[in-house]
Amino acid sequence: MKKHILVSGLSMALIGLFSSSSFALTAMQLSHMTKEQQMQAQKYFRYHSLGFSDIFKRYHPGPYWILHNAKRLDLTKDQIAQEEKLRDGMAISTITDDRKLQKAYAIYKKDAAVAEPKASALKRDIYNVGKAETLLAWEMVPYHLKGYSILTPAQRTTYTMLAKETWVKRIAKK
Repeated sequence: MKKHILVSGLSMALIGLFSSSSFALTAMQLSHMTKEQQMQAQKYFRYHSLGFSDIFKRYHPGPYWILHNAKRLDLTKDQIAQEEKLRDGMAISTITDDRKLQKAYAIYKKDAAVAEPKASALKRDIYNVGKAETLLAWEMVPYHLKGYSILTPAQRTTYTMLAKETWVKRIAKK
């Protein structure tokens, strides 16, 4: 059951989820996300990932999706283990980078709220927010590409077909 909770939060990021001030996140912490926290994380990631879901994920769905389609892709036990490792690493890295973005926003907000803000501080803050958001948008790309690289040529053909099917269904729901 914990695996399913962990899987649900994989491609999401949620700032302030845990009270720890460090950016390190463990699989155990991730597995304790509530459904509401997962939904908040999804929403935050979609808003701050430079269109990742519509632009990149549309064509390269990634480890979570690959595992969801394991039977149709005819994954081996070894491939499943590799995809699970990618999925878990991706979730932890994404949430960690999301926290960095939230911290950058908080610093910018604090510096912007003073009566006489310093242009140099605001410039630095805005740069740091942009850098953190760019990192968050990039975070999942290597995991998605690595997940695809694990597949055999025949599985890649099926993957492409299923990815198109998934996108068509997603568009139909909108």
